[in-house]
Formats: sequence, C-alpha cells, structure tokens
Amino acid sequence: MTLAAQNKPHLNIAENYENLNVEREGNTYEIRLSKGKHYEFLVLQQGIDVEVILEDSSGKELIKMDSPNGAHGYEKFEFQSVANANYTLKIKPFDLKVESENNIISILIRQLSKKDLKRRELIRKELEIENKKNVQTLDIDHFWQAFDLLKTCKSKSDSIRIIQNSYLDRATSGFKEFMRVRSRQLNAENFVRTISKYPKFYNSIRENSYKVKEAEPLIEAVFKNFSQLYPNFKPFKVCFAIGTIGTGGTTSDNFVLIGTEISTATAYNDLSEFEGSSKKSSLAYKGDFVQKLKNIVAHECVHTQQKRGLAKTAVACHLLQSCLREGAADFIGELVAGGQINASALDYGDAHEKMLWASFKSELCNTSHSGWLYNYSEVKDKPADLGYYMGYKIAQAYYNNAENKQQAIIDIIEMDNPFQYLEQSGYDQKFQKN
Repeated sequence: MTLAAQNKPHLNIAENYENLNVEREGNTYEIRLSKGKHYEFLVLQQGIDVEVILEDSSGKELIKMDSPNGAHGYEKFEFQSVANANYTLKIKPFDLKVESENNIISILIRQLSKKDLKRRELIRKELEIENKKNVQTLDIDHFWQAFDLLKTCKSKSDSIRIIQNSYLDRATSGFKEFMRVRSRQLNAENFVRTISKYPKFYNSIRENSYKVKEAEPLIEAVFKNFSQLYPNFKPFKVCFAIGTIGTGGTTSDNFVLIGTEISTATAYNDLSEFEGSSKKSSLAYKGDFVQKLKNIVAHECVHTQQKRGLAKTAVACHLLQSCLREGAADFIGELVAGGQINASALDYGDAHEKMLWASFKSELCNTSHSGWLYNYSEVKDKPADLGYYMGYKIAQAYYNNAENKQQAIIDIIEMDNPFQYLEQSGYDQKFQKN
C-alpha cells in the first residue's frame, strides 16, 4: 500500500517522502510536533497544483498555502508548535487529472536548528540592506552560489532543494516580484531543468552577469534621459536576477525586472545549445552588452509608464493593443537609450514590410498572439516577435508625422485608443498610396 493510500498515515520529521500520488479527494497525513520547536514544511509539486493546509488536533485550520507557481515548484511554510501534539497536514489538488501520471508530490518536514534560524536572521539582515536600494543585484550572487552547489547534488530532488534554499529563498524584494509575475517559469524545478539543458550557456554568461553589479550609474543615466523626453516619467526600482531564459525583462507594480542571463548574453557567449532555435538570434547580440542592457531597461521603463486600460470610447482589439504597446516601448526606448531590443528583426521587417502589414492588418483583433508575439518556440524561418516590429513602425510613423514631437512622445506612451492611434499615425495610408 502506498503512503498516500493509507488512512491518515504518519509522517516522520526529517524523512523525505518522494513521488507520492495525489488522490482525487486529496491526501491527509498526521505529524507529531514538539512544543516550542520551529519546523519547515516543503511540498514539492511535480506536475500538479495543490493547496497545503495544516490543522491542529481539533481540526482548526492554522495555515493554508497556495503559491502562484502552478503545477511545479514548492508550497512551503514555517510553523512553531505551541504544544507537544499531533497535527494534520492536508494536500488538496486543483483540477486533478485522474489518468495523469504527473499527479505527484514529495513531502519533507524538518525541524529547524539554531544554526538554521541564525542563517535565516543573517539572510533577513542582508536583504534588509539590499531591498532599500533602487537597483538590486544581490540575486546574481545568490544564483551563482546555488549554481556551484549543484555539482554536489546526487539527485534531481537534491538539485531542486539547493536552488530553492540557496537562491529562491534568499530572494530580494524585486526577485520576489519577478517570481510572482513569472511564477510558472521561476520555480526551482524549472531552474534545474533549464540549467541541465543549457549548462554551457549559463557558464559562459557568468562573467558578464557580475559586471551588472556595477550598473547603477547606467540605470540612472537611462532614467535621466527618459525624464528629459517625458516630463511625467516616474522611475521604478530595478532588479537584476538570473532566470530560466524566459524573458530579458518585464515589469511589476513596483519594479523593472531584468533577466540577466538574457540581457547580458552576446554572440561571444556559448550558444551552441540553441542550434536550430530562433532563440539563438535574440541572444547573439553583436554589440556591447552594456548597450544591450540599456536598451532592455529603457524598453521596460516605457511599460511602467504606459496606461493599462483603454479609453471608454476605445474598441478592444487584443493583438493590435499588445503590439502597439510593445512597439511603443521599442521606439521610445530607442530614443532614450540609443538602441532597441529587437534590432535584429529590423532588416527582415523592412525588407518585407508591405507583406507583413497586409498580414498583420488582417488579424488586428485576433485574440491569439502566437503569430506575432512571444513565439520563439514556434518560428523557424523568420525572426520571432514581429509584432514588436509592427508596433515600432506605427509608433515611428506617428512620431514622424507629428508637428509637435514632445506631444507625440506623450501620445505614444499614454496610448489608450489603439484604432484612433493607428489612424492618426498615417501608417496604413502610406501603403494605400503605393
């Protein structure tokens, strides 16, 4: 009989229970905890999204945990027992696929030693200093410390725990935001999977990643240029962390978040593991990676200034709106930093502009972005993300046709009526003249 199938089986402290099947009705376990002791509960989701609940002996709910990391990564919490008593741990599945072989979790409950608690206090103090900074880079150090420790691991579970304990659990406030908005990418299991797949690449970007720790003057220069172009500019904090090659940059309510492994990659790094992938061309930047870094930060800064909603009179048109936002970030970012993050697509785009516009125009209100945005894994015979290019050309046309350039910059950044903006840009009209 498997552990999960027993009637409220007992879990021992410090024993690692691996590859437990999650039942449709959930799993229930009993644990014995000692008064005054601190415990860490780790439930590793391996293909299933679960909620973890801790109850006392009377059935009173003490803790409920469901992190926004989907079906992979840890649900974890700490608890100090107030008595020598039995507690109940419940694992409840979301959207359980009965026939799936991936309804698997692993459980580890361990008592925290004085050394563990002291380490947590040191981490807290370290982060307290870093979290006050406008530019956070400490996560880069933490990543490489975890990366080096992976060499000592004997199993996948060991590797996942190393990434969790030595990297993710030491996250700055910015990296925590990064993990929240990219929860399905930035979890321990996906880090282990990605590092295992691209070890040469990660090793090759190490030197450049450390140079980012001197990036604060560069960021301040970007902010200064931006504020001169756009008087309403409100600077955000910036966090540099190393991710799973998913994004070079994104934003949250409080941060510009930079994926350092992408933002510092150049053609001089080891990209041999990306042969046959359109991802290789985006990583193979041939210029100074400091300029690339400025381009990414400037692009993401534009997103922090853009309006999120549409004007009341605007027609919702998902693909057009998304591409205009990304293209505006490329265009304004180029004015701010002197370059843009999608320059590799410009030659192809300019050579096929009329054809691309005809195709794009026929799909303006498509609810799917796959043909134009975030499609590195799907595109083989042309640059990916050509929706950025279309949005860039429309922003460029709007700016070039405007008599008041200062107002044009404001209009491009604060665009909240996609069709009106497209019409006023005059972009479509130039093809009708030909």
